[in-house]
Amino acid sequence: MTDTGRLCHATTANGTLGMLRLARKMNTNINTNAWKPGSLIDRDLAVFWHPCSQMRDYQDFPPLEVTAARGARLVLADGREVLDAISSWWCKSLGHGHPGVRARIEQQLGRFEHVIAANTTHAGLVELCERLVRLANREPPLSASVRAAAAAGAGAGAAGAVAAGAAGAAGVGAPASASLVTPPIAAAGASPDRGGHFARVFLADNGSTAVEIAMKMALQAQQQRGHGGRTQFAALAGGYHGETIATLSVGDLGLYADPYRPLMFPVTKLGPVPTRTGVDDPLWQDAAWEWPAIERTLLPIAQSLAAIIYEPVLQAAGGMRFYSPDLLRRLRRFADAHGVYLIADEIAAGMGRLGVMLASHLATVESGGASGGIGVGDQAALPDFAVMSKGLTAGFLPLSVVLTTNEIYAHFDGDWAERRAFLHSNTHTGNALAIAAALGALDAYETEGILDHVAVEGRRMRAALTDVARGSRVLTNVRGVGMVAAVELCAPDGAPLDPKARTGRAVFKEAVRRGALLRPLGDTLYLFPPLNCPVRDLDAMVTILADSVRAVVPGA
Repeated sequence: MTDTGRLCHATTANGTLGMLRLARKMNTNINTNAWKPGSLIDRDLAVFWHPCSQMRDYQDFPPLEVTAARGARLVLADGREVLDAISSWWCKSLGHGHPGVRARIEQQLGRFEHVIAANTTHAGLVELCERLVRLANREPPLSASVRAAAAAGAGAGAAGAVAAGAAGAAGVGAPASASLVTPPIAAAGASPDRGGHFARVFLADNGSTAVEIAMKMALQAQQQRGHGGRTQFAALAGGYHGETIATLSVGDLGLYADPYRPLMFPVTKLGPVPTRTGVDDPLWQDAAWEWPAIERTLLPIAQSLAAIIYEPVLQAAGGMRFYSPDLLRRLRRFADAHGVYLIADEIAAGMGRLGVMLASHLATVESGGASGGIGVGDQAALPDFAVMSKGLTAGFLPLSVVLTTNEIYAHFDGDWAERRAFLHSNTHTGNALAIAAALGALDAYETEGILDHVAVEGRRMRAALTDVARGSRVLTNVRGVGMVAAVELCAPDGAPLDPKARTGRAVFKEAVRRGALLRPLGDTLYLFPPLNCPVRDLDAMVTILADSVRAVVPGA
């Protein structure tokens, strides 16, 4: 049997692991670093199915064995350090091992780790919801002392928990226990109307589920306000919203969705999306040219739409494409005029990634502005549902939220017999440890100048990548907003590369060898570092990206 025949037989008989072992014996082009029979990598490939991977790719590039992580750096078993230039799938907004987030989790672990969120509450849960509502409405955050004082009326137990959390954030030890006191029960549905746009928070445990929650809420709210014929959804072309069946349906990336078409439902896709390079683009705040085509698509289905869903400003998985925030204002006006809800998928773009806490806030700039700043008091472009996850807990633990309005909440209010309740449930809704992580992340955003760092260093990162592209024959279309920057690989004559060549993957492998985890989207190279990433690490990421391209692409 030929070597090729033996390799194919190993694949059939023993799967990827058998092929890897035989290929190693044949001395084929495989990175065998730390990969020996019985090693952790050997055991991994025998049992673990890696996410979003063609397992055969691990033939020539086995998974990296991580033993520690700190800041923007992953420490490997062989002692090397690799820069996490993609924030571990975009969730490590504050890097690895943030001490304030860790402290919040440890404090909560001393009290309890999880209780059912139906029929119970706890101080951390309420504090998180209150702070998220203020954040989404662009209200100034309350100090820890004010939050603790506000909790005092809810009973000694709740007040003690909040005070302990505030003390812990300041480095003071928390008490081991607190007495449980039942607080007075307010009238059903009673809640002060703060006058802001968002008022209610629903919790889940991952982004895809939270998007489906928002879709279910929109559909049910339409039915319960007397619009049972509104059963359709529309979504921006090129979008991505997750990998459950409903989220694949509203997404527009065939690579992820095509095998599951028989399970999916039809969704109207809206385009062309007004792509822009960033806040310095002269048309950054103007989507007038693209809007008529989108409106023509929407008008015939306006009376049957339950909601329009979109990733605000950044289409991440779709190729790190940015579009004009003006499109959000236009969608808001259309939705208001036709009784349609808006769902903003802020999972990748929110929590400061684009320089504001919600990417939707970029659309509240004064008309014609180009800075990306926020117009005071202007909430006219905010969605009916905002979905957040990933950076919400700084990537420590799974958590997602759906923020919505009192107007929508009212459509679910009624006696049990009316069957108006929203009966979605997740086992780990309100998980106390995940909530503690989110509170620690919010503490950091409020006290560590995260957005100021993004404003300065994000612009510098884009400028550095622009300089690299100017000196290259194979890098084009540099764009970026906040702490995201992207560039396209192309042929030296400017033509697109053959996708089958997988040039982006070759650059990825070279970058890892040089010390940075890039993981491109096809031939789209991008940087998505922690928001507080040190300048030296940002500079190193850009340098490694440039050097890797030159090492891989002839004529670069």
